[in-house]
Amino acid sequence: YREFVMHVTEEEKKNARRSDAYAKLQEMIGLTQAKKVIDGAINYFKLQKEYRNRGIEFNRPAMHMCFTGRPGTAKTTVARLVAEILKDNGILSEGKLVEVDRSQLVGKFVGHTAPQVKEMFDKAKGSVLFIDEAYTLAKEGNDFGQEAIDTLLKEMEDHRDNLVVIVAGYTDRMKKFIGSNPGLESRFNRFLHFDDYTLDEMVAIFKMRCDSNKYVLGEGAEEAVRTLIQQENENAVSFGNARGVRNLFEDVLVRQAGRL
Repeated sequence: YREFVMHVTEEEKKNARRSDAYAKLQEMIGLTQAKKVIDGAINYFKLQKEYRNRGIEFNRPAMHMCFTGRPGTAKTTVARLVAEILKDNGILSEGKLVEVDRSQLVGKFVGHTAPQVKEMFDKAKGSVLFIDEAYTLAKEGNDFGQEAIDTLLKEMEDHRDNLVVIVAGYTDRMKKFIGSNPGLESRFNRFLHFDDYTLDEMVAIFKMRCDSNKYVLGEGAEEAVRTLIQQENENAVSFGNARGVRNLFEDVLVRQAGRL
């Protein structure tokens, strides 16, 4: 057993968080719990890097994460910012987000799946590999989904020091997917749940889009937007959270263009 003390100056503490990506994450509407968990994860990852730099070796959990929540709750956006933040903090060398789904991991013929998975890991070296709707890899039937999972687990172990895998999808399906395989349970040790946005938060997102695009809401427009978002959110099977607000904002621009 070895102990060490990290001497960190106040300036270094400030610089550790001073990045555009981290600022963007903090400015995002809502996501209080996600921001808290990510802060803890960044500190943890930095400490693991310090351990490695000092030659201190023992069994430590990997850096992989599981994002759960409905569509439009900013899972992909946050994953992209996490990749940039990890690069800014010297944990990843590239800091890109490589997005893949089942079609890019599971081959259609014998011998195609493992090379496809390895190709995606090669692309994501030094970055974050983001697997959306990862539970679809475990589809029932005679396909190569299980081979993809097996190869995924091996590659995650082989690249644990220079790559982060983030899997994402609906909460219940992702829990079932992770719980179905002991290998997955042992590799994903950080779970971030993304709650649906509240009505106030969705209105705030709409107003933020207006501000960033140099638009000003006219008299009574905010109340009309609030009512419309509430109706859409209640009547639709899935309004899409922030994605639904983005689509609504784009519809507004199209209608304004028609009037003009």
